[in-house]
Amino acid sequence: MNSLIQISIPKRTSACAEQGEKLLAGMEIYSLITEGSTEQLSRKDYCLGCWNKMFDSVKVNPMTKGYWKSKIEIKKEIEGTNRIERALSLLRSWRDVRDPNEEEIFVLCLFLSRARQIALRQEIECDGALYHLYEILHTEEFVKVKTKPLSELQIEIIQKSLAEKL
Repeated sequence: MNSLIQISIPKRTSACAEQGEKLLAGMEIYSLITEGSTEQLSRKDYCLGCWNKMFDSVKVNPMTKGYWKSKIEIKKEIEGTNRIERALSLLRSWRDVRDPNEEEIFVLCLFLSRARQIALRQEIECDGALYHLYEILHTEEFVKVKTKPLSELQIEIIQKSLAEKL
């Protein structure tokens, strides 16, 4: 009887394992899988220049279990049709606005955080105000949002305004 063997391959790293160069969308890279003494697999990703320099040593290394060449996908921004996608699009569009409505942005970020589309990564105090640094999870972009006390917000008015925009 044939059976499938499931192997857990670690995710791609964001920098070249040799020189630390940031691996960007559209780049061709090589990924190397090695097995340690505890039979655990590890992955290292390399830019083309570093890979070409070290390829001869990789192919004779007994710990090498496999390698492949790939191209990092360019993430396409799609104008959303559902409410969450439209909310993400609205959040991105507000980054370029000179005087955005901070209260609406804050409430929108609470909604997107609850929908697990953005994640709070850090709280920052700047000029006496508290800001949240959120990461948009599927694009790895960051947004800095000024926090507001919920008790001081007119939530119903903000919700209506956001609903009209979405």
